[in-house]
Amino acid sequence: MKKLILLTFACMLSACNPFSEKKITKGFSSTASVPNPYREKLIGKWLQPIAGQQKEKQGFELQENGTASSLNIHTLLYDGWKLSEDTIYLSYHTEGVKLISKGIDTLVIKEVDDSELILSPIGINVSDAEFYHKEN
Repeated sequence: MKKLILLTFACMLSACNPFSEKKITKGFSSTASVPNPYREKLIGKWLQPIAGQQKEKQGFELQENGTASSLNIHTLLYDGWKLSEDTIYLSYHTEGVKLISKGIDTLVIKEVDDSELILSPIGINVSDAEFYHKEN
C-alpha cells in the first residue's frame, strides 16, 4: 500500500514538475558546487521498514558521484541526486507499471546524522515525514 501511495505521489509530482523534460537525465551532472554540511552524511544506503512487512526494508542509496539507486523498490527507480541547502532532489523513472513516468522527488532534510535521516516531501505535512536508518 505504501508503494502505491509513493508511486501515486511521484506521478502527481511529475505532472506538476517545473523542470523541463530535457533536464531530467540519468543522474545529475554534479552535486552542489558549494560545500554542504549534509553531503558527506548523506552518502550511503538509507533504509526503512516496509509497511506491513516489518522484516523487509526499502529505500535508496546515494553515491558520491551523484548517482542514486532504489533499494528493494522495483517500480520506482532512482537515477541520480542533487543537494541544495537542506533539499535533496532525486531523479527517478518508473518501470513495470501501466503509467511510465520520469520526474524528480523533492525532499526536505528535517534531520540527518551518521545513522538516521528524516525527510519530508515538499507539500506534505511534517507528520508524514519519512524515517530512514543508514546501513553499511
